[in-house]
Amino acid sequence: MNLPAARHVLAVIPDLFFASKVAATAQAGGVGLEFAPPTHAAEQVRRVAPALVLIDLHTPGAVALVAALKLAAPAVPVVGFYSHVETALRREALAAGLDVALPRSQFVLHLAALLARGPAALREPAPGGSAP
Repeated sequence: MNLPAARHVLAVIPDLFFASKVAATAQAGGVGLEFAPPTHAAEQVRRVAPALVLIDLHTPGAVALVAALKLAAPAVPVVGFYSHVETALRREALAAGLDVALPRSQFVLHLAALLARGPAALREPAPGGSAP
């Protein structure tokens, strides 16, 4: 896939049903999206140099994977999503280097903007409102 890095996103989302929703949103927004299995994600982020990495924090070994992703490509923002009740998982992932942790509902709400503009989209005011 030869897309400009500014529009290329790498995702580690083993849940195929949810991954298909993310893929549909990326396609609708014209964003290149590549899925990586957890075992190859750090190698892939180093090779592909995406603009953003998305990770399901419920992926087995996700916290260690976040650390490996940040080691492989420290400048690439990593955004993770989790079940809102898993606050310990959120804390662990942030401590491992995760740039942004969002409850799954907020991730879905902001997905199109995240794909298009990365974490900066979360700091931009919504039309007629304030930033999330």
